[in-house]
Amino acid sequence: MAFPWEFFEELGEMVYVSDLETDTLVYMNANLRNVLGYQSREEYVGKKCYNILQGYDSQCPFCNNAELEPGKCLTWARENFILNRKFLAKDSVVCQEGKKYRIEVAIDMDSVGTNQLQSLPSRVIEIFNGCLQRMIATTSPDVAIDNVLSYMGENLLCDRAYVFQWNHSDRMCNVHEWCAEGVVPQKKILQNESVDSIQWLFPILEKEKVIIIDDVAQIRKQYPASYAFLKSQDISSFAVGPIKRDGEIIGFVGVDKPDTRMLPVIKSVLEVIGYFVLSLLKGRERIEYLEKTGLRDPLTGAFNRNALVEYDRQSIIAPVGVIYCDITDLKKLNDAFGPVKGDQIIRHCYELIHRALDTDLIYRTGGDEFVVLCPECEQSKFNEKVRRLRRMIHKDEYHIAIGYAWSDQQPLQFDELIATADHMMYENKQNYYAWKNMVHDTNQGYGVTKDVEHPDRPKSQFRKFLENTYYDMEMVFESIAQHNLSSYFYFGDMQKDLFYISDNMRDDFGFESNVVPGLFRAWSRRISTPEFQDIFWQDVSAMLREKRTSHNLRYQVRDVHGNIKWIQCYGIMKWSQDKSTPLFFSGRVSHQDNEFVIDPITNFPRETAAFGQLNELRKSGQKTQIVGFSLNSITEINSTKGRAYADRLVKNIAHRLTEELSWKMTFHRLEGMRCMAVVNPLCVETNKAVVEQIRDIIEECYESMGIAIHHVCSFALMEYPCEDLTPEDMVENLVALIRIAKQETDRSFMEYSIESIKRIQQMSNMALELEQDVLHDMNNFRVVVQPVVSAKDGSVIGGETLLRWTFKEKDVSPAVFIPILEKDNMIHMAGRWVFEQAARSCMQMIAYNPEFYLTFNVSLHQLSDTELLKFMQRTLEKYQLDGSHLVVELTESCLDEQPEMLEHFVNACSAMGMRIALDDFGSGYSSLRMLLQYPSSIIKLDRSLLQEITESDQKMHFIRSIVYACHQFGKKVCMEGVERTDQNTIIRDTGCDMIQGYYYYRPMELAAIYSLLSEKTH
Repeated sequence: MAFPWEFFEELGEMVYVSDLETDTLVYMNANLRNVLGYQSREEYVGKKCYNILQGYDSQCPFCNNAELEPGKCLTWARENFILNRKFLAKDSVVCQEGKKYRIEVAIDMDSVGTNQLQSLPSRVIEIFNGCLQRMIATTSPDVAIDNVLSYMGENLLCDRAYVFQWNHSDRMCNVHEWCAEGVVPQKKILQNESVDSIQWLFPILEKEKVIIIDDVAQIRKQYPASYAFLKSQDISSFAVGPIKRDGEIIGFVGVDKPDTRMLPVIKSVLEVIGYFVLSLLKGRERIEYLEKTGLRDPLTGAFNRNALVEYDRQSIIAPVGVIYCDITDLKKLNDAFGPVKGDQIIRHCYELIHRALDTDLIYRTGGDEFVVLCPECEQSKFNEKVRRLRRMIHKDEYHIAIGYAWSDQQPLQFDELIATADHMMYENKQNYYAWKNMVHDTNQGYGVTKDVEHPDRPKSQFRKFLENTYYDMEMVFESIAQHNLSSYFYFGDMQKDLFYISDNMRDDFGFESNVVPGLFRAWSRRISTPEFQDIFWQDVSAMLREKRTSHNLRYQVRDVHGNIKWIQCYGIMKWSQDKSTPLFFSGRVSHQDNEFVIDPITNFPRETAAFGQLNELRKSGQKTQIVGFSLNSITEINSTKGRAYADRLVKNIAHRLTEELSWKMTFHRLEGMRCMAVVNPLCVETNKAVVEQIRDIIEECYESMGIAIHHVCSFALMEYPCEDLTPEDMVENLVALIRIAKQETDRSFMEYSIESIKRIQQMSNMALELEQDVLHDMNNFRVVVQPVVSAKDGSVIGGETLLRWTFKEKDVSPAVFIPILEKDNMIHMAGRWVFEQAARSCMQMIAYNPEFYLTFNVSLHQLSDTELLKFMQRTLEKYQLDGSHLVVELTESCLDEQPEMLEHFVNACSAMGMRIALDDFGSGYSSLRMLLQYPSSIIKLDRSLLQEITESDQKMHFIRSIVYACHQFGKKVCMEGVERTDQNTIIRDTGCDMIQGYYYYRPMELAAIYSLLSEKTH
């Protein structure tokens, strides 16, 4: 490693370096050059040091070169006659590649005190010298940085020495760390930290100054976020110096809890060490560039096989997933179209893999093979990556066989993991070829392939019958399929990948002929959504891989007219005697629409029953109004009153609507709690009148069952036919409008218009952006905390962690994005991320209050996350946080829906020391049962009870009885939603232990909560 002498460039002292053997100058720092009047290196490099610095024609009579030894520092004082100043000089020597270099640091004795001259420079020079020696002892920049930190930390008598670098504009990472014996390392948890907590350091570091804080209590009030950040790491004092590149700060080097005797030395040391580290970081970049250019595949830009070997040599940390990819038929394509086309296909497939998996760890290990690594990837996230890759492959014109494997075991058997993925890929490839047309005589005619009976196998009664009677198989097939409106039939030769389908299947799904080569792929293109396509291909692959003899799957397909139908697909596979080769496949596809026409709760037909009527309107051009509406807060009613109660409400509403309005409109059940009314074209009432009639009936039903909700329903309105929308497209837009209407509570209904179309597009864009943000490490997400106070004195004792998401620089309501996360199963990744943020934040907040706790919400959807509990355990260990500082908030819907799963979850959380809080605690039988059944520590009363408390003394006594019952069972009670003075007074009188609500605090950003804790604690 060549010496980067710029370490000394900005040092306040004068520094020069010379060749010890020849006395020629190698380097002078800026301070010395300015004093001597040199503008460039060329003016002095190679000239004799005694001539330039002292004015002698030969070696100085007082030269001490002969006395210099590596690791030692000589101190002497002498007047310089060229500058007419007296200097104190500190001389040392370093060796590299057989050469010795003299380093002299000179201090102007007229500008510093005598005591400082005698003590400070010697120690500083010794540390510089030691750091230099350790830098040149290795060719690895990373090892060199570790060596420098180790030497510096030991000599400054500190707890930790470290280097931080920015990885984004607002994030920093602890990239190197040394710890004294017995000090707990922090590097693992100090990754992707927000720089907001240390923002105040920047102006000081910008001036290239070292910051020394000998007691962090000094910044407790002024910089509370920094105090929490430092105190959580048990840091009582620290010093940091800048790492600057081209005038910009790219990081800092620092030490924690240095010995107070070393404080006078630290400033000079950190000033220079920053340049040491910068030089080594540059060296690392050069090495990385060389490795990148030497370890990359020139055709695709992917890493090559050598890079995978290098990766294998590293200490790989589980969990890790491996995906093995093989471009099938590449050789045939090369032979048919030439190598240029083959290269295009390889690049195309690489880009597809890159887009699907969003990673750079893709290795081209052969002409048609790629290996993809997903390190530190949870199993559920890894499986989602595999599913996304499969979906994209099925849509693509070229086929890629894939296999995959995942492990969280240590030590990791990397070779075995790749071998497992390779084996699965090979099976996937064989299965692909099993139903792909590989027989050369396929195009020679559609003959009959006879099944060859094994001589020892007894003949079935059916075969005996055929042998002794006349039969016509074509007539048999026609008799089954002819005029059949509920089923389609097919059969085919698996080896030739050639199938025969019934006439109605041909006509209804737009096949050109009854004879269909490649029926599987042709049929998959008619499956309605990528999700259903993925399910279809997974089942086909499993059938071939597991040598199954049957196929039975339910999904949606789109017919030749664009109509979506539910179907049930049955099939039977015949294999060769040794089960190595699939021979014959036959089956039927049955309509499922008739089975799903009537909704059992409302007795409304499903929307598919309306499609025929709407298609007729579309053909005739006759227009009518379509009213979409949702029944709101049904989930909450389920939670507080029970599912049977909610079902009774829905039935009552449906009965009233049918009884009073069916003469002028027909009602249909959509997904969830949404319905659609198709108004009779002859109805002359205004849109508003129709909507209000439906709304009045729904509101009366809610009121009759004692349910007080502000907005019981939300409405959307469309005219149909509309533009070129099919009935399915219309329903899709109607549902989107209903979602928007639920947010626009000040509007009576949401109409289909240019404005609403933009809102629908925005919602679609929002859903896409939300998925991308989740997959990109929760980009644009953050957590806020709403404080919880003691009902006794209003002091802050805890807080609830709440998730926030920013879309186009604006916060989106959780009521909008949480359902999207749950619908697309992204809530698992989001839930784990929220837990880690809660653990990290709590670790810092207890620096102010050791008794502080944070709650976090777990929904019913999250209970199905098999990785959640293991992730929680690892996270607590990572942040060394006692589980007692975290509280799991569960809603009653969790308790009622999945009792066995919940019991396992609750027991595991309790084993980790975490407490359980029952959220949104209602007033019904269900709530009291849950109070007795589950080991909750905190009961959070639902805000709806506030209304009941303020209505009468009797209801207030009822709430008091709930609080009393909770206390009798050793549970604390928190009242949510307190917003007014009168509510606060009453709640404190009921005996509640804790209060949460806007009356005290709204949800706060983390920086604000640190400030609050700083003010409220001592």
